[in-house]
Amino acid sequence: MQRDLLDALRCPGTHEESWLVAMVLEASGPTLLVAELACPVCGAEFRIDDGVAHFAGLAPLERHTPALPAEPYTSDMVLRLAALLGVAESQLPVGLVGRHAAASGALASFVSAPQLLINGGSVIPGPGVSRIVVADRLPLGVETLAAIAVDAAHATSPFLESAARALRLGGHLVAPAEAPVPAGMRELARDATEWVAETTTRASGLVELRRRAPDSVG
Repeated sequence: MQRDLLDALRCPGTHEESWLVAMVLEASGPTLLVAELACPVCGAEFRIDDGVAHFAGLAPLERHTPALPAEPYTSDMVLRLAALLGVAESQLPVGLVGRHAAASGALASFVSAPQLLINGGSVIPGPGVSRIVVADRLPLGVETLAAIAVDAAHATSPFLESAARALRLGGHLVAPAEAPVPAGMRELARDATEWVAETTTRASGLVELRRRAPDSVG
């Protein structure tokens, strides 16, 4: 996982959004190989192991990842995905969930942005690509993604809502046609297989804690 992604990670627990405290145990340049993550609010602990950030336990990746399709992404499929994501270049990462992770290598030729592979199974990431394993929602802060493509295996309402929350204003979410469009998003296009929508409202983010001034005396 890339060190820059640390600032985007949040505890997936059901409480106010919270940064994670990280203890880096092993790194190679900008890539974190082994690290321990902890939530200061609820005490939940997570781990980066072999460069993969785990938010669904340390079971094998396949337990939380559907099998990717046997057929590879064709050049037409990659071009279509790039167009739907609507990102040419960005400092924020583009999320590829489940089967869409198979497009990672080819997509880099069309989208100049960091990539975040989410439950990407056995896909081997290229340089500068981060990987995380999640359960039913994304452990990402508000406006930390440029765009994201979610496959059918992950297109539940909680997952899509967390994806919409993580998108920057105007960022695109690509999802299967049968999936619900999250609140706060405007549908841009739809066909028999997928729809694409953009965020139209800003979600609330980290709650800043302020020290209250002492009560006046006398």
